[in-house]
Order: sequence, then structure tokens, then C-alpha cells
Amino acid sequence: MKKNNKKSRLKMILAGVLVVFLLIPVAPRIKMLWDLNQQIEQLETQKVELEKTRQELEQELKQANSPAMVEKIAREQLGMVKKGETRVVEVLP
Repeated sequence: MKKNNKKSRLKMILAGVLVVFLLIPVAPRIKMLWDLNQQIEQLETQKVELEKTRQELEQELKQANSPAMVEKIAREQLGMVKKGETRVVEVLP
């Protein structure tokens, strides 16, 4: 019985050593896959944020090209007036 016990123990040790030697080349690949998955998650989050920003900018562009916005800019920043209107200029003391 002792001989059987020693043989099974030796087989377990050899199996453990074999598993360790098989895992050594695989471990860096597993880490690389983990890192790549983390990077994918970060990029997907960034993609969602950029898409939201793009939609906001498109909305701003539509508003900026609207006739009402063009008129507002012409009046406020360029001091333009419509025909028949009088321009009022505030004089600061």
C-alpha cells in the first residue's frame, strides 16, 4: 500500500509540475487579453462620450446657421440694424 501511495503522490507532483510548465507560456497571453479587454472598455466609453459631444456640436451648428442666430449675431456683435430702425449706443460715464 505504501508503494501505491508513493506512486500516486509522485504522479500528482509530476502533474502539478507539468501544469505549471504549461501555464508559464500562457500566462503572458492571458494578461495581454485582460489588458486588451480593459482597453476596449475604455475606448467604448470614450466613443459614447465623443458621440454625445458630436451630437451637441451638430445641434449648435444647426442653431448657428439658423436665420434667427445670424440676425442675433449681426445685431449684438456687429451692431447692424434693420432698415428703418435706429441704433442705440450706450455711453458709459
